[in-house]
Amino acid sequence: MVAMLGNWGSLQMQQVVRGFLVYYLTGSYAALGGMALANSAPRLVLALFGGVVADRMPKRVVIQAGQAFNALLTLSIALLLVFDVLRFEHLIISAVLQGISNSFTQPARQALIPEIVGLERLTNAVALNVSGMNTMRLVGPTIAGFMLAVVGFEWVYFLMTALYVLAVAALMQVPRQPVEGYEDGTRPSKRGAGEGGRGGLTDIADALRYLRGQRTLAMLLIVHLCIVVFSMPFQRLLPGFVDEVLSNSEDQTALRLGFLYTATGVGALAGSLVIASIPGRRRGKLLLYGTVLTGLMLLAFTRSETFWLSVMIVMVMGVGQASRQALSQVLIQLHVTNEFRGRISSIMMMEMGLTSFGTFGFGLLAAAIGIQQALGIAGGALIVVGTLVYVFVPRYRELD
Repeated sequence: MVAMLGNWGSLQMQQVVRGFLVYYLTGSYAALGGMALANSAPRLVLALFGGVVADRMPKRVVIQAGQAFNALLTLSIALLLVFDVLRFEHLIISAVLQGISNSFTQPARQALIPEIVGLERLTNAVALNVSGMNTMRLVGPTIAGFMLAVVGFEWVYFLMTALYVLAVAALMQVPRQPVEGYEDGTRPSKRGAGEGGRGGLTDIADALRYLRGQRTLAMLLIVHLCIVVFSMPFQRLLPGFVDEVLSNSEDQTALRLGFLYTATGVGALAGSLVIASIPGRRRGKLLLYGTVLTGLMLLAFTRSETFWLSVMIVMVMGVGQASRQALSQVLIQLHVTNEFRGRISSIMMMEMGLTSFGTFGFGLLAAAIGIQQALGIAGGALIVVGTLVYVFVPRYRELD
């Protein structure tokens, strides 16, 4: 848990400071979308290989290596800021390199949870993991916004580096290999992908053939992709929205941006704790309800020009986001066999790479028609997706 808090604390602070720094340097919504694209695009190429690595190697080691690399990246940006030589191009390069690192660490992280807790406790464990992440969404953005206004960008990056180092150290408590089987009586494979000396491409082909024969799992991944495409632009374009619509100065933008991310985290924490406490029933319906709720709140947010009203709206939005994040991961993990867990998790990460193109498109749309209109379209699309799946895909809404 400490390792997760350190990792997510750094990521949540980065969401504030990097987005604000990009907008400060360029004043462009397209640049914000381009940053999201640079960070996510490597997953399109490498995520499946990351899944193979997660199935072959000790997951703890993979995660630690990625977090150590991310610590070096944040330290590099901090030093560039100290010497006042940072340019937008440096941030793009850093985002690409971090995207490469995350292509390997995130499949391993998602596949590690069932190994630790077993399938019977998976819903509770994933929801508690999301609640920990959302706790960092309360603390991280507030600290980042305050530090931006008081001490500057570089000290935020130094703190992010320290949090990554803490995460690496804390993971030493996790065994390199799972010591017990899943609660369904099976055991994780010790060799996993690549058994018998096969290559990585063969392992990927095996995973794709497996997915082709799993209709429910394929349906879950497709719906997950559609939902994330329209929910991600809010997070990535929020720095520009706050600067243009909800604040009057640079310092006010930094503080209010951090406060809005924190308010989203308050709602998300409450939602994830509720998900952690409910029995394993009607999870498909709850996920779709959360999707529609997120869309409705996003529409309301785009129409608000009052800061405190916007704060209350994003709190409710956070509830919908938490249900989507936790339940989508749970349902996918419950419908995949142990042998392919890492590779299917990597397909989810690859989908995140695809969503970056949507974020970039919404960035261009915001530059053309305005940020409020662009995010309003994203909110409306979420409502449509959730409603259509609920009405026309009964198999999804009946998932437990």
